[in-house]
Amino acid sequence: MSEAKRAYNVLRAFVNNEWERVKGLDLQNAWRELDAPIGEQPHQTEEQANPISSMEPTELEANARTILNVTAKASFDEIRKAFEKINHRVQPQNFESGTDEARHAQELLRKATWAYQYLTKDMSAAERRFRSLELD
Repeated sequence: MSEAKRAYNVLRAFVNNEWERVKGLDLQNAWRELDAPIGEQPHQTEEQANPISSMEPTELEANARTILNVTAKASFDEIRKAFEKINHRVQPQNFESGTDEARHAQELLRKATWAYQYLTKDMSAAERRFRSLELD
């Protein structure tokens, strides 16, 4: 087996595992939405159409941390490394276009990007960019 084929198989296995993990989060959100009592409103508001926007901030943070697979006490560097790891492995150019794996990778990348942005929303762009530099 060539090295390229072996690398492709490793990436495919990683994406499939990550997809199953993240898909479980979506399933939990769907069940939570189904279990919620039916409101009196005949039409959906914008908040109801997007279940993430109706979640509590603590639920959003827990969801984002689960997507990136980091703990509640994770530092910015740990969050950044977790995001970079997922980002590096699920780049769409690593997969044949039009395949289920490419679509899964694209969805994982979208969710990982959202989770990273949510967990670092309180930091300024300059602080995020230059945090890793050790300047006085």
